[in-house]
Amino acid sequence: MDAYDQLLAIEQIKQLKARYFRCMDTKDWAGLRAVFCDDAVFDARASLNMDGSGEGPGAESNEWTYEGGDVIAGFVRDAISTRRTVHHGHCHEVEILSATQARGVIAMEDKVWELASGAPVLHGSGHYHETYRHDNGAWRILTSRLTRLYLKLG
Repeated sequence: MDAYDQLLAIEQIKQLKARYFRCMDTKDWAGLRAVFCDDAVFDARASLNMDGSGEGPGAESNEWTYEGGDVIAGFVRDAISTRRTVHHGHCHEVEILSATQARGVIAMEDKVWELASGAPVLHGSGHYHETYRHDNGAWRILTSRLTRLYLKLG
């Protein structure tokens, strides 16, 4: 790929991740599903703790690895459909590996509240470590692993 095509691919991947965050926060489940490859894998083991090791309040998250775009979108829907969420993604580091493969790290911050009561659920920050594939005419998330640098529950 020449420099122009690489820059275009990087921008498309940045737009893809922005769409992921927007679709989660607006509860657009069809849009969220469309950002993932059919054979995507999402590792959410550290979603509720700092390292996914099973220590502390997020111990149950150790089983949270999901395979398949439909399964991943369903997991996210079930986790946040009764909650208000705000996700911020920034400082995208994207490396184009080929015309169809890329990888990246995206810094993130999220806040979650119960929709009915407005009670805070969590405030966190960390990184998404991802791979991407150009699939059916568009870049999509192939693998995604969330890690945390900060997490406050409740």
